[in-house]
Amino acid sequence: MTPPPYVLSQGVLAAIGNALLQAFVVGIGTSHEASKPHHEARPRVPSIRQRSKAQRPSEGHARTIVEGRWGMCEFTGKCANIIQSWNPTVLGLLDSLPYDEEVVVWGRRWIVKTCTLGEKHGYGVYACEDIIVEDSASCRREGPTLFPYGGPIYKRRHWNMILTQHPKWKTFALEMDTFAGSTRRHSDGRVIDGDPIRSGNIAGFINNTVGTQPKRRANCEWVFVEGPPPAPYGQAYHEDHCLVIATRTIRSGDELFTHYEWN
Repeated sequence: MTPPPYVLSQGVLAAIGNALLQAFVVGIGTSHEASKPHHEARPRVPSIRQRSKAQRPSEGHARTIVEGRWGMCEFTGKCANIIQSWNPTVLGLLDSLPYDEEVVVWGRRWIVKTCTLGEKHGYGVYACEDIIVEDSASCRREGPTLFPYGGPIYKRRHWNMILTQHPKWKTFALEMDTFAGSTRRHSDGRVIDGDPIRSGNIAGFINNTVGTQPKRRANCEWVFVEGPPPAPYGQAYHEDHCLVIATRTIRSGDELFTHYEWN
């Protein structure tokens, strides 16, 4: 017996039609999205200003620790970037200055030991050989050169910033542009940090004649020299500098004295 034909109801036909329509719409959308070129995500390249800002260390977080005469000193902020490293050997000075022991600086023999003014004056520099000065040379400030006043050189405004954080660093500061031979304006003043412990500056041990009892006579002075020092030291050091020159004859065993007043 042949089965009667299966006739779909109106409800079933409507459901099938809706399903086909949805499938057609989804297929079109997928095909459209697939036709778009695929772009990988690229990192955003910062501008030149942004790059320089990112590479520049933050001054607010900068920190440098330096060994000073009074122990370890910490510098922060701008001072941490201002503090200079210093190699005394480029100026013919020693890395360290021993006490009560003969040393050779700039071809002459010296010894650093207790000052003749007494222990409260600390150490002094003594000649270990005769240094003869002609009378005419002392009048023209052309006496024999003893050694330089060595140390890192700072601009006055930078030096003031250093002293704001550590006032005791001023002890051996030499305002090099105030001495004979300088042609710079006062506003361009520079300061040499001549601490003998930090910089190997033997001139830092020379004591002052001001207020000495009994009164001592100065036998040397500091002069400004524009340009590099004489050979062989000028081969490695090319800056302006200050030299210590003899102003009268110094005998072996004499202590060096000069006249100066700190500001």
